[in-house]
Amino acid sequence: MRPQPTRRALVAGLVALTAAGCTGATRTVSPPSARRGAVAAAEDGRNGSRVMQILAHPDDDLYFMNPEVRQTIGANDQLVSVYLNCGETGGVNKVPGRPRPAPNLAAYAGARRQGLRQAYALMATGDPHAGWGMQALALPDGTLVEVNTLAGHPGIQLIFLGVHQHSGTGPGRKRGLPDLWADPTMVTSTLVSTGSPVRLSQKVTRSGLIDVLVQLLDRYRPTLVRTLDPDPDMQVHDARHRRHHDQAGYSDHPDHTAAALFTYAALARYKGPGDGRLHAVMAYRGYYNERWPDNLPAQLVRDKAAALNAYGGAPDSCDFPAGCGDYDVGRNRSYRTGWLQRTSLRHPTAAPQVRQAADGRLTAFAVLAGQAVRWQETGRGSGTWTSPEPLGGDGLLPGLSATLTEDGRWQLFAQRIAALGPKAPDNRREIVMTEQPVPGGPFRAWTSLGTPDGTPDHGRRVGGPVVTRGADGTTWLFARNWAKSVSARRLHGDGTWGDWTDLPAAEVQEGLAVVTDGKGCVHVFGSGHNTVHHWQQEYPGGQFFLRRTGLPSPADPPTALALPDGSLLLAFREARSARPLVHRLPAGGGAWHGERVGLVARGYGVLALHPTDDGVLLAARNNDGTTSLATLGAGAAPRWRTIGGAVVGAATLATDSAGRPVLARLAPNATLMTARVPRNRR
Repeated sequence: MRPQPTRRALVAGLVALTAAGCTGATRTVSPPSARRGAVAAAEDGRNGSRVMQILAHPDDDLYFMNPEVRQTIGANDQLVSVYLNCGETGGVNKVPGRPRPAPNLAAYAGARRQGLRQAYALMATGDPHAGWGMQALALPDGTLVEVNTLAGHPGIQLIFLGVHQHSGTGPGRKRGLPDLWADPTMVTSTLVSTGSPVRLSQKVTRSGLIDVLVQLLDRYRPTLVRTLDPDPDMQVHDARHRRHHDQAGYSDHPDHTAAALFTYAALARYKGPGDGRLHAVMAYRGYYNERWPDNLPAQLVRDKAAALNAYGGAPDSCDFPAGCGDYDVGRNRSYRTGWLQRTSLRHPTAAPQVRQAADGRLTAFAVLAGQAVRWQETGRGSGTWTSPEPLGGDGLLPGLSATLTEDGRWQLFAQRIAALGPKAPDNRREIVMTEQPVPGGPFRAWTSLGTPDGTPDHGRRVGGPVVTRGADGTTWLFARNWAKSVSARRLHGDGTWGDWTDLPAAEVQEGLAVVTDGKGCVHVFGSGHNTVHHWQQEYPGGQFFLRRTGLPSPADPPTALALPDGSLLLAFREARSARPLVHRLPAGGGAWHGERVGLVARGYGVLALHPTDDGVLLAARNNDGTTSLATLGAGAAPRWRTIGGAVVGAATLATDSAGRPVLARLAPNATLMTARVPRNRR
């Protein structure tokens, strides 16, 4: 992705700073929406975490990554958002209720950039019309990109690469990011948007775009990279399931998929944050959100809408020449999309796997920089940890599962990018595992367990593995399959694997829960469209049956816990309200019974359950991205208490050698953070 050679001499030294505020217009100043507005410029973005978001279009972050964008801003993390294409579509920035204007690709692209500046300014300062600096930055290979920096807040930057969303002339099909990914010989170009300091069009190729992303990664050295979904669900489109902007046969925009694939290709060459540190990666679902129940509490929906209203803007509300936002989005019109009321991680149950090892020390596993890593307590119950120890894996995705065998050996399971080529046969995912041959020994090389689905395209839709152990020592591995149901594979006691088999069909969200009850029977749970689905064995080692639960509609994946009395506890968030619900299945089976929890909705995402001496501890990601906890069954009404610190993915709970509950989370600076949970206050 380089400037045209004949023009390079004219722009090689271009570093033009301009103001992108709205100084000539009347301003409506909102109350500050984050703590960032009070941070001095010299301290801005210096909280220790560096976050880079790589998107297809302006507004993808506002729809699909918020509320986490807002939380990152409020935490004073460095935040750099990179937009691959202009999102110019047909070039029409229509104001609802007014005549349709003539198409203007450059102006619409520029207006969308101005809308983003307004949204980020609102989230950071409370004033959507705060000023910005605009710069044409030359990367090491000579490529020019537009960099916007919020005035007084150098830790917040927006970077526009400007690739044409649709290129080509005449009546034929226009080509864009998906074609660029699939065709290494394709050459497209950037669009010079109105008001941009980058004033020439540049050639773009597949390899050149990956090079640009690598240069940006190495320049900003993020500890956390966010991107979109590289492997969206397959989707039937009919009268009941509108296609909207989906690509044919899949539940997402084709540009989102391509942007994520370009991101992962660049991450394979990323040198890391420096000083031997590793980085975390999180992918976010796109149009998947309209296919499943709403999962955000009302306050977070309002916050998302406020940012999108600022992005939508209004004509004549600023003095930027291209326009003042993406007008069809403002004035609460984002509510109609089905994307506003939900945010979904591609791997929603990704959390550190923490439990006591055979020697009593807590041991934690997670995925960083595409490989498994291990932390160990320096001593039993010490609360201090070793540095992360890489365990290999090469291309692992979040959502690793860990299990300890009866003789004290760790087994790890994960999903991996097996190949990331331009053509479908060269773009593959697989489930892999490694284990210790002896307790305390080194891990073997990672081996492939394949996927439940035979074709590479189907295999890309498979979810992360979840694992439990049956009464006879058999390891059961489960994964969501391309049909959105569940498949299983079994590791026998003699070390041989059975074939992948499908459980009775029922559509569920990504994110399964598994547990083995007191009789040694395995139970699998998944959140469906209208209820929680439950597969169970009638006897240890037996086949799985799908049992009707009668449970209400869940918003997010469920969490299950086997209790000492033989009963099962299931926790999930209620659809639309995000209120925590807890149900119990008696030891002898029968009907599920609702527990009186009475906790208000906080945050979104999977919950965590863990037994303690005085009840069951419930952990939930809350509205500001930290963790709220409550104790159930302690003889008093549960009430929330909060432990600070942002969570990447989901938090988890464990018990140390002294019997103390411990909360563990991966922080945005890609470090493991743990805290002892205070005893329940009655």
